[in-house]
Amino acid sequence: MSRKQNGPGKDDSVYTLRAVPSVRGLPGRGREDSTTSEWIDVTVMPAESSAPQRTRAPSGPPPGRAAVYQAGLAESARFRDDLMRWLEAHKLLGAVRSVSEPGGSLPMLTLRCAPRVLDQLRRAPEFEAGATMPLELHS
Repeated sequence: MSRKQNGPGKDDSVYTLRAVPSVRGLPGRGREDSTTSEWIDVTVMPAESSAPQRTRAPSGPPPGRAAVYQAGLAESARFRDDLMRWLEAHKLLGAVRSVSEPGGSLPMLTLRCAPRVLDQLRRAPEFEAGATMPLELHS
């Protein structure tokens, strides 16, 4: 079935456009001429040497999946707190636009930040950090 598009008395050749108010940037974005002109997405994990060692006790049954998952969630929350304290200590919070919440059992976070934050994180021995590749969809 087709839907009737034109009613009686409607003229197809006349379309009116309404004025659209100017779009404002998000708060905290800053001006275009500021030092932070672009934001990048960065994935951060603890370095292998600073990751807590998980030793398996030889006696007793292995822990259940729920217990392992809950321990992973707690570790992720501790890692986020450690990262936020590190950013604050290095005075980089102003160059970070957003930080993901710890949502899984792996201690891994995503930051939207200035490129200088990535440089500092790469130099820090307690973190492994890298930029994520943007995915552009063409249709």
